[in-house]
Amino acid sequence: MSRRALLRLSAGSLAAVAVVGAGAAMRRSVGGDVALAAQSLPRGTVSRPPNLVLITVDTLRADRLGSYGNSTVHTPALDALAAGGARFLWHFIQEPQTNPSHASMFTGQYPSTSGIRVHMVDKVPARLDTLAGLLAAGGYQTAGLYSWLSFDAQYSGLNRGFEVYRNTAPPPSSFMANPAIKGAMAQYRVAEQYLVLPQALNQVVPLKSDVESTAKGDATRTTDAAIAQLRTFSAGAPFFLWVHYFDPHYPYQPPASFAPLYSPNYNGPINGSMAVVDEVQTGKLQPRGADLQRLIGLYESEITYMDGEIARLLKAIDALNHPSGTAIALTSDHGESFGEHADLDEGGDYFHPHSLYNTEQWVPLLLSWPGHVPPGGSVNAPTQAIDIFPTFLEMAGLRASPQAQGASVLPLLDGRDDGATRAAYGSMPDYVFTSVASGGWKLLRNNASGSQRLFDLIGDPAEQHDQLAAEPAVAAALAANLTSWMKAAHVS
Repeated sequence: MSRRALLRLSAGSLAAVAVVGAGAAMRRSVGGDVALAAQSLPRGTVSRPPNLVLITVDTLRADRLGSYGNSTVHTPALDALAAGGARFLWHFIQEPQTNPSHASMFTGQYPSTSGIRVHMVDKVPARLDTLAGLLAAGGYQTAGLYSWLSFDAQYSGLNRGFEVYRNTAPPPSSFMANPAIKGAMAQYRVAEQYLVLPQALNQVVPLKSDVESTAKGDATRTTDAAIAQLRTFSAGAPFFLWVHYFDPHYPYQPPASFAPLYSPNYNGPINGSMAVVDEVQTGKLQPRGADLQRLIGLYESEITYMDGEIARLLKAIDALNHPSGTAIALTSDHGESFGEHADLDEGGDYFHPHSLYNTEQWVPLLLSWPGHVPPGGSVNAPTQAIDIFPTFLEMAGLRASPQAQGASVLPLLDGRDDGATRAAYGSMPDYVFTSVASGGWKLLRNNASGSQRLFDLIGDPAEQHDQLAAEPAVAAALAANLTSWMKAAHVS
């Protein structure tokens, strides 16, 4: 039986895990008071709390933005956002799955600590504070607008703390919109993840494909909803708005006018549909040459289309003229693979969630806060998804939460932290694969076989040239670092 089959059969042990990290920095006071955690910092730290906007984009690779060196894909709005604030050049997610990755942002904890390891199965436990909850306790108006059903409360638990929490995407069908069916779907998803039989049945019954084809969010709808939400906030208190765009996620179905942007002369079978995605995932179709470029081009077209809609949202935010200003962060939950690697992955090297290579783990982080974050800045130190939680609390002038395992990125911008000791860690949900990035290097490890890969992030961000043999001292140092983290974070 395969390792993944054994994983699915161990539902009892996996679903019940809610590990509390070792060490003072990883522990949370039992029974901690949310209101206490949200008390204001001493007067003068933040004179007027800013509005806070978090934009998360599903499946957005860092290397597809102009601000990260891409000269082909048109992303003028995101590039302007980067130019007006700071780019964090080496930002990594903890796990390449949507819900666990967002949970890391909203709780500040590694998946191994929070227990949120399996997408649409594990939910944020009641014992944890959430970013929205702490901001609401600190006087913020809160709203979350998302564009994919995995964030529905029964699949994620991410709704806690949001006064408004709404899916902007259409339901897959009226049948699926029934609350009783939604609950059944949540249970089906648990079975699909952990049991062999339902996984096999899902290949016969195209339930997953139907849902992903019909319930995908659209950037125009998402921006319309976000602008409408902005108009409802009271001027008497700051607001926290989370907006999630799903567009770059498969199926790749940009508006017709955008589809030919990056493959204008293509005439072949690749159309970006779920049928094509399923054939690639199952190995029935191996895109090469023009077919592969068409697949990638449709993904990139989705990004450019979405960029234009984000521009519309940013313009609406600029028009607010709020006296304390608005801080905006934009990031992603994971990237996307297109056949770049064929080892150290789980079940294939197309799409996600299969590996901790940069194609899936390296995402953008852009931060704009006029008057506080100087424009045009860039940070070379590694940052990670769990850093979003303490960063937003600091911008709001609220006390750091003791549950946070990440660190605010603001000290990297004002000289309080030179980044020398920072590292970013990643793991797959079964912990077979883990990674660490630090000091311009990244180490990938297969914990089952003991095999490792070492890559020079600066000289080889595409991770094509293993430096393990050439840099044994670097590899040994990173391996020791990774082992220490795994022990402290209970990754085993």
